Amino acid sequence: MSQRRKFLKRAGYTTLSTLLAMGFLHRDKGDHDRENAAFANYEISTTPLRQLAAAKGMRYGAAIAGDALQKEADYANLLARECSIATPNGELKWSATEPQPGVFTFTAADAIAKFCQNNNMAMHGHTLVWHTARPDWVPYPPTPSSFSIFERHVRGVMGHYRNSTVLKSWDVANEVIANSPEETDNPYGIQRGFKPEVLRDLFLLAASVDPNKKLCLNEFGIENGGWKAQQFLKTIEYLKNNGVKIDWAGFQSHLWFSTAYPFDATGFSNVLQRLKDMGVKPVITELDIIIDTPFPATLAQLDQMVADGYKRFLDLCFAGGVDTIITWGITDRHTWIRQPEWMPQIYKNNPQYQNYLRPLPFDQNLQRKQAFYAISQAFKEARDVRL
Repeated sequence: MSQRRKFLKRAGYTTLSTLLAMGFLHRDKGDHDRENAAFANYEISTTPLRQLAAAKGMRYGAAIAGDALQKEADYANLLARECSIATPNGELKWSATEPQPGVFTFTAADAIAKFCQNNNMAMHGHTLVWHTARPDWVPYPPTPSSFSIFERHVRGVMGHYRNSTVLKSWDVANEVIANSPEETDNPYGIQRGFKPEVLRDLFLLAASVDPNKKLCLNEFGIENGGWKAQQFLKTIEYLKNNGVKIDWAGFQSHLWFSTAYPFDATGFSNVLQRLKDMGVKPVITELDIIIDTPFPATLAQLDQMVADGYKRFLDLCFAGGVDTIITWGITDRHTWIRQPEWMPQIYKNNPQYQNYLRPLPFDQNLQRKQAFYAISQAFKEARDVRL
């Protein structure tokens, strides 16, 4: 079971202490004027997010569900209209690209790459090494004695896209930081048994295979500036001090928030500043927002909470040097969090609220939600990073 999944199965709240508890719910005005209430705080705009982002030298994108991309023309059109960068959901993970030792297949990933090329979108490679998405025959954590297995995989996958003009960046390693001091045996907080030197060697290997791609260490639960965030920063500092090419620090940002508890905005801003000081670009790689208890009374209130969460979080991101925002999906139709194996326990325990899982800017019918308008406004108010 992945560390993130363990978190999601806990009762109450999970991956991080959350966004600002500000008392920003609005009294419901009734279904007949729900739309007016929902959009009261944000300027209504139909300008694509990729266009608003580009106007500030930034990028907006989303994770792509490859099967839906092939079957749902309206979904494909939405992605093409709104996104300038995309991440394959699972098509580049180890279990998809090398299901048998030394047997590589890229059909599904190449289809997404072609879609990106046809629509002037960059592709972010997710992910070379992740303990959850690996075949059973792959040992984990990697060790010096098993490193040849990982070397073959990295060379095979990165080599396939070495000359790609579409794939611009890679998550070299995903979710390698422990969640607590009890789960690590090294001063950097890397998972027990995963030697820092092996992580270093993975990045060095990736840079040797393709020095022209941006290389990223991707992690969840690091937005609040707490113990895990500090270990993440220590790990990046260790890699930098050992001559590693590491361009991006990936914040998954599967955010939970509630009116009951606060988000450490100062802690998050400090993490962003530390990365700036180290010369590593912070990138939001998997953003979505889930509401924790106490649940609001109506969907209109919930959508307002999600929208306000996006706006306040993105304001902090843009003030702290983030220029790339990737949401983990673009429509609630294909959100991972509704899948039974990933659904948070708090929602499983309260099935009457499962329709409250509305974490993305477009609803199941691909219609704009308050979250879309909040993201739009955040881009409009952001400073131009090219200036």
